[in-house]
Amino acid sequence: MKIIVDFLRSDVKIKTSHLWMVGLGIVIGLGFAINCAIAPFVPLCDPIDNEQLILAASIVAGLGTARQVVLMKFKYLSDLKPFSESDSGKTTEEILKERVWVPAVGWCLVVGFAVNMLIIPFFHDIRPVEWSFLQSSIGIFLTISGAREYGIYSQQNETRSKKAAEKSEE
Repeated sequence: MKIIVDFLRSDVKIKTSHLWMVGLGIVIGLGFAINCAIAPFVPLCDPIDNEQLILAASIVAGLGTARQVVLMKFKYLSDLKPFSESDSGKTTEEILKERVWVPAVGWCLVVGFAVNMLIIPFFHDIRPVEWSFLQSSIGIFLTISGAREYGIYSQQNETRSKKAAEKSEE
């Protein structure tokens, strides 16, 4: 399993709480594989709605990339110090791990996309998850996740700068 996780990591480390984003990317990639390589040749497989597939890929690629670019500015996942007194003794990574609702909802969305993209093409008796719900939800949760971490890292950098300025004045 460690080999798989290491393979999925880029030059920017991926926290365990962000693996839902990787899972979503894999599901969307498999959706393209079904539409391009399986559905044309397997009569039992219905293709996925191309508009929905492309919209999902666009949202994840656009917001996911923008999120990573912004977070790279803060040397994403480096061993940072606590950013507030209430979190003293904890690293930023530990603080973010406590906030598990975003990854939990993210994994629920991955399951929704998997139902629509990987199960329904083969099992037609299952009701699909509403596409507009999935598309808007994934956009919202990628934005929330990135904004939350951006706020945490920028607040921490501001606190560090103030402390450094105070020390230099002494």
